[in-house]
Amino acid sequence: MNWFRYVFLALILVCAVSLLSLLAPDLKSSDRRFRIYIASVVAVGAIICVLFQALVPTSIESAGEKTEIAGTHSLASLKTESSLSGATALSFGYLTSTDEYVLMVKQDDKGYRRRCYPAETVVVYEDADAEDARVETVNSYEIVRLNYALPIVGEWSRNQLFFSRQETRIHVPQGSITQGEYDFS
Repeated sequence: MNWFRYVFLALILVCAVSLLSLLAPDLKSSDRRFRIYIASVVAVGAIICVLFQALVPTSIESAGEKTEIAGTHSLASLKTESSLSGATALSFGYLTSTDEYVLMVKQDDKGYRRRCYPAETVVVYEDADAEDARVETVNSYEIVRLNYALPIVGEWSRNQLFFSRQETRIHVPQGSITQGEYDFS
């Protein structure tokens, strides 16, 4: 990865010098103007090198994962629902099955609101009391550590969060989950 960084820096410098060559004074006009031009090319090259080193990380590594509860509601009722949908055209068609959790959640104004969540994004936990049953929307982020380095200044790191997924967690009382005829507890 380091070699790519230096190749990219060399390409930027070549582009900058070639653009400055368009502004170059005529060699016959003045020796002083030409020296000022060469000094400005060197200064612009040094500034580009410093900015490139300060803005582009030397290494990128994963530093873990962070979860954050984006919203929570008290749970009044919960049931599962399945539906089939499809379409046909001439002799071709498709059929799609959808499984979802249908909930009634308590609002702050003492009302109830119906919410539906696809079964693929829901995790159900049997860890709440009857009055503590709730549904939580949880955002997961990956923490990425960006390492930077400057020759004179030294090295430093910066953590950045990248959104990875959103999950719905439903917390129900112990013994609420039944598996049809079978009980796995």
